[in-house]
Amino acid sequence: MSYFYHNLCLKAITYIFAEILCNMAQNINDDVELNEIKNYFSNVQNFYIQISNWLFKGFLSYWYILLIGVIGGGMFGYLQFQKKTPYFEVQASFTFNELHKKIYGEMTDKLQQLVSTHSNKTLSELLKLKEQEAMNILDIQALTVSGTPLSEDLSIGKLPFYIKVKLKDRNVAAPLLISLENYYNNNPQAKTIIENSTLQMKSRITYLNSELQKLDSLKRAYQFYLMQQPLNSNTTVNTFNPIELYKESEKLFNIKSDLESAITNFKAVKILDQFVVNDTPIQPILSKDLIKYMGIGLMFSAVLCLLLMVFKKR
Repeated sequence: MSYFYHNLCLKAITYIFAEILCNMAQNINDDVELNEIKNYFSNVQNFYIQISNWLFKGFLSYWYILLIGVIGGGMFGYLQFQKKTPYFEVQASFTFNELHKKIYGEMTDKLQQLVSTHSNKTLSELLKLKEQEAMNILDIQALTVSGTPLSEDLSIGKLPFYIKVKLKDRNVAAPLLISLENYYNNNPQAKTIIENSTLQMKSRITYLNSELQKLDSLKRAYQFYLMQQPLNSNTTVNTFNPIELYKESEKLFNIKSDLESAITNFKAVKILDQFVVNDTPIQPILSKDLIKYMGIGLMFSAVLCLLLMVFKKR
């Protein structure tokens, strides 16, 4: 029995000792991994410190290049500011019944291309404006109701679209609005649709005129019939109700009037809301151009400094 307890105690002690050794080994491994992580972050930190010191010393040694870049960028920004002129920004909305809105967006993009290339003669011919008026257009964009380019909109809905324009002269806004509406409606596809619709409406009017003439003949015949009856005659039996005749005649006449009005006003694109022009123009901001181009100049000069530092190190 004592031998049994002796062996049991020995096994227990051996097991406990083995567990202690395992825990010690695990702690040693954990310490090793932790040290490796610390060393890694320390190396990364040292690397960034060395790079920062190298960049700082390099930029400091080439400070005059950075300064030239900033000054040059500032001068270029000032020249760009001098080229800019005060402008009036206006916006109008249009509705359309025919074709897809993307087509009208692409038509406006063509106008913007002519504006950006200063092709004022071609622009004036397209818009049926004087060349002097076309020269006052600085920018023109077609936008959806959400403010995205109309030429990129593939949606099917017939929501209105906006035309945003920048002008040097506020007096150009009124003739430009009419010119834009005519420009969109003079699209070959739109013109074909307008012509076909006009022919259909004219054909309908011709038919209505024929029907109205028939009704007028019936009204005249009825009036003649009444005139032929003796005034004191009580034997006349009138089973005809002239009220329906006159109602039908009035109905057809109203339809004809609506069609005639539609022919006069039918357009693929119509003005929904006109340009509203402010009394004073928007002035360009000098600080905005200076900060922009000074930043660009600093960036290019910094790249040049980096190249010089790298080649010098080699």
